[in-house]
Amino acid sequence: MRDLPRFSITLAPRVAIHGMLAAVLALSACGDSNSDDDRTLDIEPQCNPLGLGHCMLPWPSAAFEVEATTATGRQLAIPAGTLPTTTMGAATDPAGWNIADGFSPSAPMVMAWPGGVSPEGLPPPDNFDRSLTAASPTVILDMTTGTRIAHFAEVDAQVENQPDSQALLLRPAARLIGGHRYAVAITTQVRALGGGALAIPPGFAALRDGKPTDHARLEAMRPRFAEVLTQLAAAGVTKDKLVLAWDFTVASDAFLHRDLIAARDRTIAALDEHSIAFTVSSDTAPNKNIAHKIVGTLDAPLFLTAGGVANVGTKIARDANGLPALQGFYQIPFTAIIPACAYIAAAPVSMVVYGHGLLGSAGETAGTVQQETALELCAVMVGTDMRGMSTPDLSVVAHALGDLTSADEVMEVLEQGMVNHITLVRALRTTFARALFVDPDRQNRSIVDPAKVFYYGLSQGGIMGTTVMAYEPTMTRAVLGVGAANYSTLLERSSDWPMYRQILKLSYPDPLDITLAVGLFQMRWDKTEGAGTVHSVLQGTATGVPAKQILMQNALGDQEVPNIGSYWQARTMGIPVLSPTPTTPWGLTAQPSPLPAGSSAIVLMDGGAPPPPLANLPPEDFDMHNLTRKQHASRRQIKAFFESGEIINECAGACVCQSGACN
Repeated sequence: MRDLPRFSITLAPRVAIHGMLAAVLALSACGDSNSDDDRTLDIEPQCNPLGLGHCMLPWPSAAFEVEATTATGRQLAIPAGTLPTTTMGAATDPAGWNIADGFSPSAPMVMAWPGGVSPEGLPPPDNFDRSLTAASPTVILDMTTGTRIAHFAEVDAQVENQPDSQALLLRPAARLIGGHRYAVAITTQVRALGGGALAIPPGFAALRDGKPTDHARLEAMRPRFAEVLTQLAAAGVTKDKLVLAWDFTVASDAFLHRDLIAARDRTIAALDEHSIAFTVSSDTAPNKNIAHKIVGTLDAPLFLTAGGVANVGTKIARDANGLPALQGFYQIPFTAIIPACAYIAAAPVSMVVYGHGLLGSAGETAGTVQQETALELCAVMVGTDMRGMSTPDLSVVAHALGDLTSADEVMEVLEQGMVNHITLVRALRTTFARALFVDPDRQNRSIVDPAKVFYYGLSQGGIMGTTVMAYEPTMTRAVLGVGAANYSTLLERSSDWPMYRQILKLSYPDPLDITLAVGLFQMRWDKTEGAGTVHSVLQGTATGVPAKQILMQNALGDQEVPNIGSYWQARTMGIPVLSPTPTTPWGLTAQPSPLPAGSSAIVLMDGGAPPPPLANLPPEDFDMHNLTRKQHASRRQIKAFFESGEIINECAGACVCQSGACN
């Protein structure tokens, strides 16, 4: 297994919080007195004692961890009543999060100060190097390895006019390492919105200065917190430079992968004993180039409650060990398109699993662009629904946005979506190859090669494609069209997000609750979206599959899947940018075409859109999201990649499409 990239440098050996600002002043004036008043920390006992004004901040935090016999030695213990409550008074149940042995490897670190934080001097998303210098005003330190972590910091531009509720967010340049412990430091160089000094939280001051308090949660943190200050000091960040520091543990890969490994293995065992039956509801000939558009259903193992119906309340069924439990079989939809060329090809053609877009469906497989791609590849293209985030799940998604406790009805139901795709691949190699994709004029001879099955996903299909490849045991090559990972970074910069944010805001009007909600969602998504496996998918060993090849095709200025998430994925995977290239993002290297068989890479296309905003805001819509899928150069590249495993630049020089280079 090759080493993962390191985006770091090694350094030498809303529950009310009453009277917080008054407490800051009181603590600073207390001198050496040890009176009972000096020991009082005016923070609710269930809240994070290092915060100022929001119960859960800073986040993520060891304040909500306890020792446990887990892979990390830690387990979350978020108290009831601390997570956001809806406007209707429904509290978020922390139980679904408390099973984790750490926090998300993908979500940002969050803090807020009354009056707001100035963005001046923060390391920006276009200069990660600044975050690795000794002068960086914000620090993320891997306490397991002693390295600084490249990141950028920003204030939430979506609530610019509400400084009291405007979060400061730190976003790492790549995925954090499962099981590692991290320290976060906000130094005195970070200023309040008006330019003055930020208030030092009294709980942090008590830990920093060794002053005991009557706050049980803070005192439970004290023994380990000395390590935070010691390691930060060794990294050049002494405690006199600190406004705030805290630490947290990242969830182990074993925890994040256990559900889907179990579901995958149980799916394969069930399919080994169950020949996949299918039905065809329609078979039409759309045009002269597409001989057949077939719509039908096939049998798939079911791991959902309520018979798998896409309703509020349906979730993953679990056994006594908490793992996905097989509930029999149910019918899932499929759509297939067969290009006319498949019937006259010299050899059986390949099959391509198509991954649909945001909350889409199997029916997208027969879209215009997909038909054109199938024709140019001369391949049969087949898709099914990604349950959890498909058209039938729309009402459930809306419900989860309004009730965080229901997060598992979306993020974890995606496990069934993965099962559906694993089942579809098995059907393609067996039942479909033998009985559906045949030529009746040639004695029902199969027109497809069951050994040649590949993946092509667009948008959401590009995001979820990483997970499909991480768990599906037979496909080895995938193209992720406008793909990325880490929804917690993608959402706020996507033109798709404002509508969904409004739904979330109806139940959780406090912007800090919305920021926290996105982080909480990411913790559940880490099991199912690419962020959970992006670091290990190419090697495959972590999830028990062969080595994989991934070709990412992205357009600069994509308004729906922001480039920042695509680069985050590419850096985490350690793949190069194919050159010649319009640009080489930070942390990536350019390698000249062609790349040999076995390679993976990201390809960047320039359609002429201006650079997106640096802030967490969506860019203008120049339709860059649809650029790569329409280019003949993209399709030639896909064809060569599927056929040989090579990655070849099919553009005339760098892929500057507005000049005709992508034709």
